[in-house]
Amino acid sequence: MTKKNVYITTTLPYANADPHIGHAFELAQADAFARWQKLRGSDVFFNTGTDEHGIKIYEKANEAGRTAQEHVDIYAGRFKELIAALGVMPEVHFIRTTDPAHKKAAQAFWKKCEDGGDIYKKKYQGLYCVSDEVFLMEKDLVNGKCPNHQNKELVTIEEENYFFAFSKYQKPLLALYEKHPDFVVPESRFNEIKKFVERGLEDFSISRLKEKMPWGVPVPEDSEHVMYVWFDALVNYISTIGWPDDMATFEKWWPVIQFAGKDNLGHQAARWQAMLLSAGLPPSKQIMIHGFITIGGEKMSKSVGNVASPFDLIERYGTAAVRYYFLRE
Repeated sequence: MTKKNVYITTTLPYANADPHIGHAFELAQADAFARWQKLRGSDVFFNTGTDEHGIKIYEKANEAGRTAQEHVDIYAGRFKELIAALGVMPEVHFIRTTDPAHKKAAQAFWKKCEDGGDIYKKKYQGLYCVSDEVFLMEKDLVNGKCPNHQNKELVTIEEENYFFAFSKYQKPLLALYEKHPDFVVPESRFNEIKKFVERGLEDFSISRLKEKMPWGVPVPEDSEHVMYVWFDALVNYISTIGWPDDMATFEKWWPVIQFAGKDNLGHQAARWQAMLLSAGLPPSKQIMIHGFITIGGEKMSKSVGNVASPFDLIERYGTAAVRYYFLRE
């Protein structure tokens, strides 16, 4: 009997500070699912890693008197320590978005989307949340601020950027959701993303000027721009399994079952799927969305500063107890 191939991934946390228990929560969930699949006799590829580009990391490195590469090397190491402390299966694959093979894949993916007519350049002015590395529309704001970072002021950015033609993918995304009724779980989150897409989609910025944000993957054939941090980071889900150079390995494992927090719903279930369609690649298999661990009703976040250390919890209560706490939810 041929073994079933199952590919599972977490999202990639930013390598700009120590891990907090929200990261451990997602990692424990995905690890338990990967172990369950192995017990069922499946051949499993389990991916995690660190997202290592962007303005937040560049600024934090400058504050610490380090180069950006030195900075991410330190914190990538801390996330590897979390894997060991949390008792994650030893076969887990750890990708870093500063890996040369990943950067090459991100540029190849950009070219695929560009060749398909989905990348163009225009002048833009918008409100930018540095903590989330994302532009926000007025309709997205809560009390005039980012819904995830009410204690942070938004920055107005005006520059010429590259954009991705997200708006043309409304009907293809709705067709994808119709064809795969369990594409996003739980159902409440699936309903949320369907409503989001039904309301209409707007093209989004996918680059920054290198003079303003020098720490990023260069845009192919344009030395003045670097890729917007999460456009590059999303490509990790395919670069980690060999795309585009090792298509045999890619085809063995793709599509993927993704674990992600509810704040990543739009990125994972809509933007990333549109990008895959643009590049001529199959969509993800399924997206598992979890909630937040909160303190005083507020999302736990490094940028907010209300974080708890998983290392402290593990030292006090032990790995098994901490994993149980996460998994019972």
